[in-house]
Amino acid sequence: MTLPGIVSAQQAGDWLVRVGAATVAPDESSKVLTTQATGPLAGTGVGVNNNTQVGLNVVYMMSDHLGLELLAATPFEHDLSVDGLSQYNFMTTDLGSTKHLPPTVSALYYFNGPAARLRVYAGAGLNFTTFFSEKLSPQARTELAADRLKLDDSWGWSASVGADFRFDDTWTISGAVRRLDISTDASLDSALGRITTSVDIDPWVYMLSVGFMF
Repeated sequence: MTLPGIVSAQQAGDWLVRVGAATVAPDESSKVLTTQATGPLAGTGVGVNNNTQVGLNVVYMMSDHLGLELLAATPFEHDLSVDGLSQYNFMTTDLGSTKHLPPTVSALYYFNGPAARLRVYAGAGLNFTTFFSEKLSPQARTELAADRLKLDDSWGWSASVGADFRFDDTWTISGAVRRLDISTDASLDSALGRITTSVDIDPWVYMLSVGFMF
């Protein structure tokens, strides 16, 4: 029995389910576009915009200080832009869009004791990102005669820091910042033949959530 005003410990064997808003903010860099007809196009590159979706993660406490976390979300959708084509007499800047899912498994270490209301943690793990529903913009299809946009799936590391604040034995509010290692090879067909590039997306992921502990 828990006395009034006392919050029981978050300890080995407990589960924590968090649901909230997750924002993926790419810190991207890309190689120049290369075409079969011309070779590398100096000064070109690809950009990826931010997107926010519903984030979900589940933590199982393996001990009072160690947790195992699975991160999931509804599919993120990003607009893709292309820079530098104007110097080659192409006006296309809107390349298209893609969706992705970045399931991530991490080990978490909680620094303070299991009875603390505010528990700060750091984590490290493995990320798999799959890209799907790639679409080319009307501008790219018309001017570049573009077709068959494809982004390859990615494996990489993940690092995170965060905190859980417990209101009572059941409910928490949580915040986390995560860095994901995501790299992809992108390609499409065009009037210049096959166009290829490599993009390091490497996003920061920000999540604010409400948690249920049992």
